[in-house]
Amino acid sequence: MVVTNNLDIVVRQYMRKKPHEFYCNLNEQRTFITTLYATGMRFSEAANLRIEDIDSKRMQIHITHGKGAKQRQVPLSPRLLKELREYWIQYKPPSLLFPGKKPGSTYCDTSILKAIKVSAKLAKIKKNVTPHTFRHSYATGLLEAGVDLLTISRLLGHASFTTTMIYLHCRREHLISVPSPLDWLPVKQLPTYKPAEENGSGETGDKTNSSQS
Repeated sequence: MVVTNNLDIVVRQYMRKKPHEFYCNLNEQRTFITTLYATGMRFSEAANLRIEDIDSKRMQIHITHGKGAKQRQVPLSPRLLKELREYWIQYKPPSLLFPGKKPGSTYCDTSILKAIKVSAKLAKIKKNVTPHTFRHSYATGLLEAGVDLLTISRLLGHASFTTTMIYLHCRREHLISVPSPLDWLPVKQLPTYKPAEENGSGETGDKTNSSQS
C-alpha cells in the first residue's frame, strides 16, 4: 500500500517530468490523497468537502455528499488537521476545500489518478492502486487496530455489513500475531508437572497404555 508519509517524495519525482503549471498543485494533491487515507472517504465525498465541514472544535469532519445523499461524521485526525491548515494558508480556497479549475467545479480525479499510479509504480506496487484503494486501506487499518465492524461500517457510510466485509483484508502478519484466548485467562501461572520417577529397569512409572496416545 502507498504510505502517505512517502507520497510527497514520490509525487515530486512525478511532477518533475510535467510542465511548470503542475508544480502549484503538488501540495494540493498530497493533501487530497492524505485526506482520502485519513478519513476513508469516497473520492466524490472528499471532492465536495467545504471549509465549514471541517470541525476542529469537535475534531470531526461532516460528510454532506455521501452515497445515497446520506450524511455522516468521521473523526478528524490531528495530523490531517495540521495538513489542512497548512494547505488552507497556502491556497485559501473560498468555499470548496478542493476546488476544480473552473469556478464552482469540483476537484478532478485525472491528475490525482496519474499521481497515484506513478507513485505506486515507483513504490514497486504491482497491484492496481486507485483513489478507492485508500478507502480499503482505511477500513483494514481500523480492523487491525481492533475497531469493531459496526463502527467501521458507520464510518464508511455503508448500509450493511455485507458491503463492509468486502473492504476488509487482514494481512497474514496480523493473523499470526493474534493472541490465543488461553493467554487471556486470569491465571498467573499454569501448574507445572514434575517428571515421573524412573524404576529400576530404567522405565518411567507412567503406565499409560500406548494405544491411547
